[in-house]
Amino acid sequence: MKRWSFFNRLQWRLTFSYALVTLGAMVAVELLIFAVLLFILQSGVFQKSLAEALHRTYEPVAQVFLEKEPPDLTGLQAWLIELNASERGLQTNNGIDIRYETPQLIFALDKDGRLLAFAGQIQNKTIHAEIGQPIDMNQFPGLAGLLQIAHEPEATSEQLQMLLPDNTLLVVIPVRGENGRLLGFLVVNLELPPISSEVLPALLRFVAISLIPFTLLVGLAGLLFGFLTSRGLSRRLHTLTEAANNWSRGEFSVVVYDNSRDELGQLARRLNQMAEQLQNLLETRQELAAMEERNRLARELHDSVKQHVFAAAMQLGAARSLLPEKPQAAMVHLNEATDLTHSAQRELTGLIQELRPAALAGKGLAEALRDFVADWSRRTGIEADVRIVGERPLPLDIEQVLFRVAQEALANVARHSEAGQAKVQLVQNKQEVMLRVEDNGKGFTKTKVSYGLGIRSMQERLTSVGGQLSVDGEPGKGTTVTAIIPVREMER
Repeated sequence: MKRWSFFNRLQWRLTFSYALVTLGAMVAVELLIFAVLLFILQSGVFQKSLAEALHRTYEPVAQVFLEKEPPDLTGLQAWLIELNASERGLQTNNGIDIRYETPQLIFALDKDGRLLAFAGQIQNKTIHAEIGQPIDMNQFPGLAGLLQIAHEPEATSEQLQMLLPDNTLLVVIPVRGENGRLLGFLVVNLELPPISSEVLPALLRFVAISLIPFTLLVGLAGLLFGFLTSRGLSRRLHTLTEAANNWSRGEFSVVVYDNSRDELGQLARRLNQMAEQLQNLLETRQELAAMEERNRLARELHDSVKQHVFAAAMQLGAARSLLPEKPQAAMVHLNEATDLTHSAQRELTGLIQELRPAALAGKGLAEALRDFVADWSRRTGIEADVRIVGERPLPLDIEQVLFRVAQEALANVARHSEAGQAKVQLVQNKQEVMLRVEDNGKGFTKTKVSYGLGIRSMQERLTSVGGQLSVDGEPGKGTTVTAIIPVREMER
């Protein structure tokens, strides 16, 4: 199968297509030539050419015998006998040689229609008249009319030929002297081969014999031309494919160099533009994501750490003013400042943990979730349980997205839910990976809820890897955050 699959490549398909088209064109040309030749034979063009060749070839020779005084009838008779004894060769005024061996009857008449010489026979038809006597015109229907036309100096070879009912060609050749004086006539009656019995098989043999070498030559030329043409096309398509594979892996810096002006060159330039736009879009999105992350951290620091530090500073200030006179009261403020400092420390630790993805710690997602949830529970005082089903390795970007979603969801539990318990589930199967974070807090009313930056951040992270986010909850029944990523999206 691998051996045959090589010929299924586009290059070889195009090569064989070129070869087949070339061979088809060659066969069509051969058939066209055959049809033209057949048309020429059936339309009378061949008969006209043969009559013209007889005039052109026989008249000068007959003129030599008939111009003598008296005419050289012995030499004329010997010449006619010689014509019938061998293959006849004629030449048209276009330089085309015509050779034939079909039976013919040829005789010479003087200008008054008396027999001078004859030779041959055709279809058991010969001359029965004596030398010097008129011939029986009934043997040759139409001969009298042709002889009458032949007296005219302007008569052409086309006018002086006719096809008899017995499928023989009758041609009258007027013989004139150098001064244009009519010396006599040559009459040729020859048998035309039936097209179905002789000419058609000969044409078929001609087409077949010429078709074999020309077919091989044209087929090889078509294969060579097709291979060279499709080779360049295949290389260009391969370049586009390699670039597309790099782009699918996020390597948008790869550029296709194709300066041609055809459709593939235009496609390459448009794909380069698209890759550049995607690169710019990703960079812009990364900048926006970094900006949003900084804004979120600023809010977190402002809402938690800054407030704790400010409150601790106020407690220390109060303790300082009370310390000389009321040391016990000052001690209360110092203890409060210590608690506020510890709270700020815990908040900073949580923020630092959120900034460090699981993959950077050299752990898998499942282990990282267990460690993070345990640490989160210790810091927040909220009981938490982790349940992993179908644990197996995932792509790094998928693990980071799910870890960030878990971090954000648990951060929301700690800030807003007033929950006493949370559950984290990670379930993997053949169709999808699901992360679910539940709490038993106060929940929310769907008609009044407005999603903040944290929820939008989770949605954007999941959308970037083809996943979906859902947030469900009811007043007094807690909140459930579910993230689902199909396996087909991870295989891309």
